[in-house]
Amino acid sequence: MQYQKDEIRKSIINQAIKEFNTKGYKAASIRSIAKNSGTSVGNIYKYFASKEDLYESLIGAVYHKVMEYINQFKKVELNDKAEDIFYSLLEKIMEIFDENRVELAILLNKSEGSKYENCKVTFVDFITRVVTEVMEYGLTIQGKKLKDNFIIYLLSYSLVESISIILKEKSEEVEVRKLILNLIDIFYNDIINKLEYF
Repeated sequence: MQYQKDEIRKSIINQAIKEFNTKGYKAASIRSIAKNSGTSVGNIYKYFASKEDLYESLIGAVYHKVMEYINQFKKVELNDKAEDIFYSLLEKIMEIFDENRVELAILLNKSEGSKYENCKVTFVDFITRVVTEVMEYGLTIQGKKLKDNFIIYLLSYSLVESISIILKEKSEEVEVRKLILNLIDIFYNDIINKLEYF
């Protein structure tokens, strides 16, 4: 009997991902998920307490995985080896993109009404802070000081929005990875020479 329960749960999850990806969290319907997974609404509630609980089980795990790696950036001591560590952490984040592209697309594009609806702001703020710290370190070595980080904020905002669009529009893992890495290179390569400082 356990096999049958696992199959039902898997079917609910598969249909929920499709429903959230198509309609977003706010417009998604448990009734529609039940119908498309060949079960009843009551049966879904045996597996998940609510639509929010179902969404959390699908999207929350990916969000927390990304945040776990993002938080590791905070622990990186800024020195000459920091760039290598950043690229290694970036590679781990890219692996999450490879494994959970649809869930990340839902997180970034379809979370309105859920507790993750402001996740883009969290990502933008984090990227802005990390890049600002790295740039300030690089400028300090040159005896200079960053005037402000507004251009870094604009680039970080553009990067997160661009990643959201890539994940929504593209499905091929290799293409997604290449596009994201190219964007990071376009936005941040040699950025230190484009910033205002004194």
